[in-house]
Amino acid sequence: MENKYRPLCRFKAAFWTMIISQSQEEIRAAAVLQAKCELKRVGLRQCHASLDGTEAELTGPFSLRVSHTAVAKGIRDGILPIETCFSAQGYDSSEPPILLFNIECTFDLEYQIQDTAFEPSAQSLAAFKDGNAIFNAWPYAREFVNSLTSRMELHAPPLPFLRMVPKPPVKPKDPAKAVVSEEGSTHSNSPTQAE
Repeated sequence: MENKYRPLCRFKAAFWTMIISQSQEEIRAAAVLQAKCELKRVGLRQCHASLDGTEAELTGPFSLRVSHTAVAKGIRDGILPIETCFSAQGYDSSEPPILLFNIECTFDLEYQIQDTAFEPSAQSLAAFKDGNAIFNAWPYAREFVNSLTSRMELHAPPLPFLRMVPKPPVKPKDPAKAVVSEEGSTHSNSPTQAE
């Protein structure tokens, strides 16, 4: 018997992950701010969606491209507003790839600062907005993209869960080349020419 049904998912394997990776220093900086605030509100600020083709018209399998940014606006009246922007596009397999859909959404997050005298450093704000705020807004963006692609009658897989993982420590390229003495000065450990 011949299968006359169209496959439900013509997108490339949906087993990919979204990862935010921060250094130990960034994680510590974000933790200072995280300990002083609580997420109070998440709201959709703006969105744009366009369908530029159909799965039947374009060449599958399709691929997803996802990106995000965040902007912290500074504390006002004990509230830290952060704007998180997400973008998801679906492309076909032709060369060059043709856009199938584009979805952009921006969510406003408001964090209440519990200690009114607290003033976070620029490094804490940067690490927090690029890590914690994106992580907090991701479920909203994920649901939004899934809902819109469904309404566009696309069979896109849901966006993956977002994971936060520490960056691996930076290893020196050649540890034998430089050695730090107890006094803190650096000297070469490589062979030198005899004088």
